[in-house]
Amino acid sequence: MEKYFNIQQLAKYLKMTESAVQDLVKGNKIPLINTPSGIVIFKKNDIDHWLEEKRAKVKTILTGDEII
Repeated sequence: MEKYFNIQQLAKYLKMTESAVQDLVKGNKIPLINTPSGIVIFKKNDIDHWLEEKRAKVKTILTGDEII
């Protein structure tokens, strides 16, 4: 069964503040789903994949494989 988060749950999962998550949403920097009723939710698998991409990017930068 798929797991979904609301903003509050995602903030807790990511160990961030709710306002930090809202900033990611406003900046279109995090995968999300807009429900027909206008509620924003987040699919756990999408968030985990997004986190892995971010970790890989940081690792690439730290190992000197990419110039920023």
